[in-house]
Amino acid sequence: MKEIPRETSGWAAEASNALNTAWMLLKGEAPDLSAEQKTYLFKYGAALCSLNRGIKDKQQQKRLYQFSAKRVLAGFEANPESKAHYELNFLIAYIDAHVGLELLTDDKAEEIMLYLTENFDIGDLT
Repeated sequence: MKEIPRETSGWAAEASNALNTAWMLLKGEAPDLSAEQKTYLFKYGAALCSLNRGIKDKQQQKRLYQFSAKRVLAGFEANPESKAHYELNFLIAYIDAHVGLELLTDDKAEEIMLYLTENFDIGDLT
């Protein structure tokens, strides 16, 4: 279990590292990913949150997944083109999983996402 970050920059760094891990896991499943397969990256958000926070209870992991996927899936319904932003969708799911654990507020989650988009090159996964 990783120590819970205290600062926005720490949360952003952890989320960015989780994004890289998720990308490696997804690429490990299918090295030549289609655009559709890339949209599934967000599904790793809650799992990596559970790993980083030491959550082993399968029911709690399932609840976190449902909670964190909700906003991403709503975004897909509202704007199907948002599926192409798979890195952002993962980060939303990862950060939202922490909101579901009540480790972050919605306002803090928004602050972290803004920090990520302004300070990290999140659109450069290959």
